Amino acid sequence: MKSLIASMVLAAAPLNAGVPAYTPELEARVFDRAWELVAKHYWDRERTGESWADARDHFRPLAIAARDRPAFYTVLGEMLASLGDSHVYAIDPIQIAIGKAREAGKAAEGFGFAMLPDDDGRWLVTRVAAGSSAAKAGVEIGWQVRGVNGKPVDIDYRPIHDEQANFDFADETGAPHALRLTAALEEPQPVRRAARLSGNVLLVALDGFDPGDDRWLAHTIAEGPEPAGIILDLRDNDGGDADVIAKVAGQFFVEDRPLVRRIERHENVQKLRGAGSRAFLGPLAVLIGPDSASGAEALAALVDESGRGTTVGERTAGALTGASEYRLPDGGQLSVAEFDIRTPNGQRLEGVGLEPRIPVRASLADRRAGRDPALDRALTVVRSRQLAAGR
Repeated sequence: MKSLIASMVLAAAPLNAGVPAYTPELEARVFDRAWELVAKHYWDRERTGESWADARDHFRPLAIAARDRPAFYTVLGEMLASLGDSHVYAIDPIQIAIGKAREAGKAAEGFGFAMLPDDDGRWLVTRVAAGSSAAKAGVEIGWQVRGVNGKPVDIDYRPIHDEQANFDFADETGAPHALRLTAALEEPQPVRRAARLSGNVLLVALDGFDPGDDRWLAHTIAEGPEPAGIILDLRDNDGGDADVIAKVAGQFFVEDRPLVRRIERHENVQKLRGAGSRAFLGPLAVLIGPDSASGAEALAALVDESGRGTTVGERTAGALTGASEYRLPDGGQLSVAEFDIRTPNGQRLEGVGLEPRIPVRASLADRRAGRDPALDRALTVVRSRQLAAGR
């Protein structure tokens, strides 16, 4: 699952270009196409029979009566969510454009903080950039964003350079904070990151699995002296290309082996191709958390079940089915889960998540201070295995 709307992305590009007006005729076309694709391709045929027809009859009039694009996609999303599958969802054209700009590494206008919705739908600050308008105004990680310019949070909101906006925050005690922030150009965080830690431990972070990631990982491991251990950080990884996932996993195994078991009308096994003599076989730890989803969960489960390494952090998202993506008539995109997934040992993670071998949860104080207890624990695990192996 590659989520394009998990956080508020503020971009200055003219993203509305090419987006059609949402008339009842267009809304009917988009809705019917989405419903038909799910009916045809969803893996669990027992759930797309009479109950799926009932869902169409209930939601179609609401969708056609929607006043605009956000309202229409809210209704469509509610129908798709009724299946209870993490990989059945729709993305509207504006969010696709925002996501592509972010994935291309383009700078965007922002106010110096990132946010994500929690389980209750509250938008919470997850990161504050040093030196930014938000940092200077005293915005803290963990604060709730209640509104912008007197309106609810709108993920389509795109400021221009130096634009000022009035934000309504509430801290963890519920105390309000009304702050005026100024937009500035922000460079996105690289989706691939690597650093050598003390003791020659290589820290590698992948925020997705996209073409070329496996080659970048192989080059990073081979560059310089052989690492005494590797920590693979998948805490911001929401999945990606299945072949890339298999190739990344293969970097840590000599032999071919099952990666996941795919459940369609019958079961088949997707394998990874081991790297043979080029495989890294030293101490390995994998960092996971609530934003680790889909392929990140599959790779972490493989490492955990095989005993190849140690998982550290928090329970994963529980979003592991296999989907294909389809274009909708308005330029939007529909994801349809076409098969269910089990781990090599037969465990189903969808809706459950993977509990790490070593649970470590950062406190709010840790996050605000920039401390990373999960990384510290992973480093301890890798170093202890170094010593045990005499590396």
